[in-house]
Amino acid sequence: MVTSGEHVTVAVAGPLRRTFVYRQPASIERLEAGQRVLVPFGAARKIGYYLGGGVPGKGVRVKEIVKVIDDATLFSPELFKLCLWMADYYFANPADCLAAALPPILKTKRKPTFRWGDAPLELDKLPSWVAPLIKEGHKIPTTVLQRIKGEGRGLFDRMRKSGLIAAVWAGTGAGPKGAPIGFRAVSSDAWKIPAWRKGVSLQPFDGVKTRTQLKAVGWSEYRIGKAVKSGLLEPVYSEGLSEVMEFVRPREHVAGLQLNGEQRSALDKLSEFLDKGFSTTLLHGITGSGKTLVYCHLCREVLGRGKTVLALTPEIALAGTTLAYFRAFFGDQVTVLHSAMTERERLQSWYGIRQGKYRIVIGPRSAVFAPQPDLGLIIVDEEHDGSYKQDDPAPRFHGRDCAIMRARINGVPALLGSASPSVETYHHVRSEKYHLATLATRPTGARLPIVHLVDMRSERVRGDLPFMSYTLKKEVQGRLTRGEQVILYLNRRGHSPMLKCAGCGFLSRCPQCQVNLTYHKTGPKLSCHYCGHTEPSYSACPSCGGSEFLYLGSGTQKVEEAIPCLFEGATPVRFDSDAVTGRAKAYRILTDFSSRKYNLLLGTQMVTKGLDLPGVTLVGVLAADMSLDLPDFRSSEKTFAQLLQVAGRSGRAETPGEVFIQTYYADNDVINDAAAQHYETFFEREIESRRRFRYPPFVRLINCLLSGSDEKRLESATLSFRNQLADLVRRHRLKADLLGPAPCPLYFLRGQYRRHLLVKTGQIVKFTTMLSEWEHEQSRFGIPSAIKIVIDVDPDDMM
Repeated sequence: MVTSGEHVTVAVAGPLRRTFVYRQPASIERLEAGQRVLVPFGAARKIGYYLGGGVPGKGVRVKEIVKVIDDATLFSPELFKLCLWMADYYFANPADCLAAALPPILKTKRKPTFRWGDAPLELDKLPSWVAPLIKEGHKIPTTVLQRIKGEGRGLFDRMRKSGLIAAVWAGTGAGPKGAPIGFRAVSSDAWKIPAWRKGVSLQPFDGVKTRTQLKAVGWSEYRIGKAVKSGLLEPVYSEGLSEVMEFVRPREHVAGLQLNGEQRSALDKLSEFLDKGFSTTLLHGITGSGKTLVYCHLCREVLGRGKTVLALTPEIALAGTTLAYFRAFFGDQVTVLHSAMTERERLQSWYGIRQGKYRIVIGPRSAVFAPQPDLGLIIVDEEHDGSYKQDDPAPRFHGRDCAIMRARINGVPALLGSASPSVETYHHVRSEKYHLATLATRPTGARLPIVHLVDMRSERVRGDLPFMSYTLKKEVQGRLTRGEQVILYLNRRGHSPMLKCAGCGFLSRCPQCQVNLTYHKTGPKLSCHYCGHTEPSYSACPSCGGSEFLYLGSGTQKVEEAIPCLFEGATPVRFDSDAVTGRAKAYRILTDFSSRKYNLLLGTQMVTKGLDLPGVTLVGVLAADMSLDLPDFRSSEKTFAQLLQVAGRSGRAETPGEVFIQTYYADNDVINDAAAQHYETFFEREIESRRRFRYPPFVRLINCLLSGSDEKRLESATLSFRNQLADLVRRHRLKADLLGPAPCPLYFLRGQYRRHLLVKTGQIVKFTTMLSEWEHEQSRFGIPSAIKIVIDVDPDDMM
């Protein structure tokens, strides 16, 4: 905290990882860490974040801060520290990290209005003139606010922090009381103004009236808005986030489930860490072993200690499954926080979390910023999942690793859960950096499914159905005939990956990426799955005018189309990102499938993640080899995890389950380890490979990706960057290997040529510090402005 007249450091969003020094004018008494300010930036004014004191450079003209946007910081000390750590570790602009922690409405220049809260402060600690003015839920007049701020001694800050004064951002329809349900007339002489239209009498009224009721007596939307702005009407707010939660029903009966002996042992071990500060524990439980049930019982103990819980899940679409479980245990104490919520809903949830109304927060990686007070536990479910890594835009952080760092900063335990832990996580367990709790059996006597490999070199159906083997076809039909349910897994959406003219061989390609466009029968359309380019499907070949096309390869749409011909009595539903539109669609599809509205679930990798569907007795993997062929050192790990996870969807109730994995690599070690469901065997082989070739966890990786529209200029800039970087590494005596530069596997994307340089180092902090110093001395590392550079620390996508 600094006082007026001093120089301060402010972070402003932009492509450069740097901060700026401004002068704090006398009109601004003091600033707090993370507080938003409006600053002159070139010819514009931008939102900045106060970081602390600053020292201006010699001969630099220092500009003054224009105004303070927030009356108090929106960041707790711990959350502010986490954001600055992210900026340093992931080589990001601090402003980008701080902005990522706020709802979208709080990234604008709009200032809040203030309302009276529920007055938790003891009134005898307030000035005597304040108490008579408090009207819970009412807007605080500007004159009253100015008088409170003029009292000094931090009175306004204390009233804000206690909840007696609450901020409301205009335009969202949201505030501490939730969504507006109607309007209350404010007693005022302003009502004596002439009617806005002859013959219409607008009079004060008692109680609360809805918009409909007001319109019935002569009001219009215009008059309502004008009356609110004039202070004649005051919005009245409802409680809670019912519209956010209404599509997720609590899962029946789970709150009454008793833990078995193994689950109880795991819970007892995890409970030991609740009062011992920071620690990281892996709950390694086989698929269907009841990890979520253990989470809920552990959360019950955390809440009993007066603390709150943050639970991360891999994807927004699947947060509803976890939410249904937690709501059965904790009811309205649970909320969600994710980017698919509307602006108003996200602000409402953020408000409730910040004020302690919601004790458990569930969400994907962005929920790591939830402003929870009294945090007591952080859970990262399916910690191995690549969805936790944000590739674009900045900050390019890993949700799991940031969750662990947040737990360290807050001094609370972090719990990671998975049936197929990441190689890095399990290595930390082996080296005793992390603790371990295990669940090796399924409750209620259910057994792991029997897994069969189907060699597609000899068993595939010829002709139009190359994605289906005779064996799998027969097994699926048998299960459907017996009234059981089936999951088919194919990690390729769309109808056909290639559309080819049968006459001249013309292939439809993306003009921005030079990759084949995927044919989608719904539309119909051609779509690029990298840049999003779409165009209508052809009725005639653009090259020769022919009308006959070959639909090469198979996606989920083509398989869905073939199911009625393949299986008698099948009622299929597709579960991929094309079918799951809207935040509630995923939950509704899974709910309908669980209630037997459908008997066959066909999907991409979304069906591999944490689904508990007791009616499923057969899982068919249509193409197990797709991810093995990618040029990525994690391809084996990703393939193993996907196969192990999707196999675990089968046989989770009394009826035994089976899994059939179709593959062209029936003798591949990874495929066989997944079929045998032997994680330890896979890990031993994979960790030795990582050690031999120096990949994580034995080094850290930094992917330096450069792109530009001129390929020759890009190549020159990339070589110059590499040579300067190599020279700096030598001068700083760092241990680092520079691999490349080389064209990216996707060398032309979104109209840009791409080159990357991969850095392997065991001195990640020293290396990023060196990069920061270099960028400070030489803007953009001396790279021409036409060339874009991205520094990705701990990359997950190597394409």
